[in-house]
Amino acid sequence: MSSSKQTQISKITAIIPPFVRGISLRLDLAAQGLLMLLCMGMAVDIMLQVFCRYVLNYSLFWSEELGRLLLVWLTFIGASVAYKRGVHVGVGFVTERLPRKLGYLCLLVAHLASMMLFAVMLVHGWKFMLMLASQMTVSLGVSKQVPFMVIPMAGGVMLVHGACFFMDTLAEWRK
Repeated sequence: MSSSKQTQISKITAIIPPFVRGISLRLDLAAQGLLMLLCMGMAVDIMLQVFCRYVLNYSLFWSEELGRLLLVWLTFIGASVAYKRGVHVGVGFVTERLPRKLGYLCLLVAHLASMMLFAVMLVHGWKFMLMLASQMTVSLGVSKQVPFMVIPMAGGVMLVHGACFFMDTLAEWRK
């Protein structure tokens, strides 16, 4: 890597406090681990249900609800991992055709809009989860807070990632 490229990278990373980047990295690693566990749990749930239904001729009454809960968690945790990796659908072809500064300005606006959505997920997801404190799921018998707590969690994680993306883009825009 050339020294000018290293200087550019160090200027970009200098604008982001290291602890914010570290938090983002650790949250992403935790999300990836949780995603792996959720996938394995869902696979075991499905295999167990198929085995019981077709081999033992007995249907597990809780299996469908557990699968649905795991799918909800997979969706939101997977969204945070996808966001960190930058693999969500975007309109890069538009910003790539714009002048450099204007393209970065559009990215800044997009990051701000995303962070606003993530803040809404965090705040209102938390409020909604608290409203469900007295309700229980039918088959599993756990609080309905469990399936819904992933919404504020994912919102918070994506808010941290969005702040890092925003600061990176801001550093590029200032060049």
